[in-house]
Amino acid sequence: MTQDRQTSKPLVVVYHADCIDGAACAWAVAKAWGQDDPRTRKNSNITYIPYAHHDVEQAEDTIRAALGKDAEIYFVDVAPTPAFLDELMTPDDNGAAKVQKIRVIDHHVSAGDMLAGYTPPAVPAGMDAPELNIRIDKTRRAAAALVWEELMPGTPAPDVLNVIDKMDGNAAGLTTPQDFFAAALVDTFDITTPEKSLHTLRNLARMTFNDMARRGRHISHDQDTKIEKLLETANIVHLQILPDAPPVPVPVVNGDVKQYGRKISEKLVELGKKTGSNIAFAWYMQKNGTVSMSIRTDGEPDAAKVAEHLRKTMGVTGGGHACAGAVHFSSLFEFARHMPFAAATPPADAAPPAPQRPAPDKNAPHHH
Repeated sequence: MTQDRQTSKPLVVVYHADCIDGAACAWAVAKAWGQDDPRTRKNSNITYIPYAHHDVEQAEDTIRAALGKDAEIYFVDVAPTPAFLDELMTPDDNGAAKVQKIRVIDHHVSAGDMLAGYTPPAVPAGMDAPELNIRIDKTRRAAAALVWEELMPGTPAPDVLNVIDKMDGNAAGLTTPQDFFAAALVDTFDITTPEKSLHTLRNLARMTFNDMARRGRHISHDQDTKIEKLLETANIVHLQILPDAPPVPVPVVNGDVKQYGRKISEKLVELGKKTGSNIAFAWYMQKNGTVSMSIRTDGEPDAAKVAEHLRKTMGVTGGGHACAGAVHFSSLFEFARHMPFAAATPPADAAPPAPQRPAPDKNAPHHH
């Protein structure tokens, strides 16, 4: 049931930028508040903030500007850093809470590890702090269905949330041709701004799974052709991807995985298996000059642990799950400095080198 919210209450929705799961989370919050349709919504005091891991400082500045003592702030499909959460939980100079409530709903392994055992800063007597609720379920493939369950309990979710649940991360939930067809259609919609994201999800929520699969069939076939051409351009980088492990040959392509559909994850994993490393990267440069690099594996090695190792050894940001992750370099120079490319990948019919199994990382935490 849609929650009955007062029309004047400020709402801040912070969601994972440029991600269909994040866009669906933002829409689910709006839907729960009865504010998803601009033609009928009564509350204009809503701020949607895309949170990009390659530009965290800008997102945090935007969040600060949107705060208000009566506001509720949702972090969905993203989680604030402990330092920023401490800042939000600390009373202002007048001893008042900066917001009324803070809610974090996420599913990323890295977020769960980051906020595990989080304890808010002590608040002196006579001062106020926000109400805080954190739910990070590392067992979930995606966050949108989780947000829907939290805010709309007992209300059947639209088919698109089930499709997104299958799509997210390394797309392991997509098992049938119809799954991939539906995912291909979903990926064609524009989510580059909050307004476009809400419009996209409103439209998709009206479709049945069969509608999406039927309309996405030809799109999926076109994506297959694009993926084949992309993989032909792969280079190799010899890189230590886990602590106390020897370097392994990692295939790397230059492309934004979001532009190639959900089969790209499976194909990148196959490419990694050909080199014996069982891992592959795909990189591209963001508009602000940072470089984002996607990580794809079949879970061995653990992509979240690889991201953690790269964070510690390269000074990058990022995280992820067992089979899919991403890290972000501050510039193209930093990316090139840390990624010593060798040569193109061997032909598909070439015998792959013997697999190199990294030494176990005894100190690494276990992830889903």
